[in-house]
Amino acid sequence: MADKLYWSYAEAPANEKIIIEHTLKYSDFDDIKELIKKFNISTCRKVWESAIIPDERYKKLNHFLAKYVFNISMNRGEIDSYIKRFSKKRSDRIDELLNG
Repeated sequence: MADKLYWSYAEAPANEKIIIEHTLKYSDFDDIKELIKKFNISTCRKVWESAIIPDERYKKLNHFLAKYVFNISMNRGEIDSYIKRFSKKRSDRIDELLNG
């Protein structure tokens, strides 16, 4: 995975969650396959669900990742339903924890 993915960092980050998130967002399919080999699909999926799905800017990316990377479904309705389960924003999750 190329260092060009980490343009906002002085050097490539050591945190695997940042590496996974940036690769899923900005890299090509071959790099994503390498990422999954290195960190396993379960870890990559958890980062996708917690960091990328809640961000509404990545709606098309989320559909692509659901279909072709994480094999959720090829059916748009099923993908939309899956994405909806993980669409709560971080602020919403924090509010839920604090209020109930």
